[in-house]
Amino acid sequence: MLRQGIREISALQKYPIGYRFAEGGVGDRALRYSRAITALTEKWGAGNNDLLHEQNTAVVAYAGDQDLTIVLGTAAVDQFKDGYINIWTDVVQVCLKVKGNDASDGTNTVIHLEEPLLYDVALATFTDLHENIYNSCASMRGLGVGGPLQVVCVPLVPVTINYFFWGLTYGPVIGVAHAGAGLGAANNEKTVYFWPDGSIASIADIIADGGTAGQQIAGTMLPRLESAVDTPADDIFYMLKLAP
Repeated sequence: MLRQGIREISALQKYPIGYRFAEGGVGDRALRYSRAITALTEKWGAGNNDLLHEQNTAVVAYAGDQDLTIVLGTAAVDQFKDGYINIWTDVVQVCLKVKGNDASDGTNTVIHLEEPLLYDVALATFTDLHENIYNSCASMRGLGVGGPLQVVCVPLVPVTINYFFWGLTYGPVIGVAHAGAGLGAANNEKTVYFWPDGSIASIADIIADGGTAGQQIAGTMLPRLESAVDTPADDIFYMLKLAP
């Protein structure tokens, strides 16, 4: 029994951010425990609102260390917990898991690593740091073709700002069609894409509406796209394929 059901939201955090729940038995769905930094609407894709954090190291560190000080003047305690850091030594240390971090002192931030450094890190080595991708989920509605967010989950219920929720990352779901009542029938298209506002679209919709073929893939249509034999019909029921 979950401490927070998959259709419940909570002002109090019940699980670690990013905690994975997958249905057993005949269940098809996988969900991640997430935090909403804006109000979210059911069925619409929710985006990762974490900005780029690119900076240099502030002190020397050595292979085997699990603390790394970087030049980052603004950071809350454990903002980057269960996120990742890339360290651009001669051999790049790729996506080391972050255990947590201290609050910034206004200039520097100490990052605590889940796994030790592989190589020595010289002063002023470039790094890029990333929150857990489910820590800053934001609404994408109203964003235009150039919207900068990537969908990381789909809420099953409306979510209040700053509440915790289960975001669907894999499994059957319905979306909101970007154009018309549904999609897929016109060209018997199978692949579903996210428009930059979190709605779903076919590649024909995207091209017709001034987008590009490089939009984010959401998954594949599930139903037979006919309301009767030889009568094409659109739909919004699809298999979401973000993270199994």
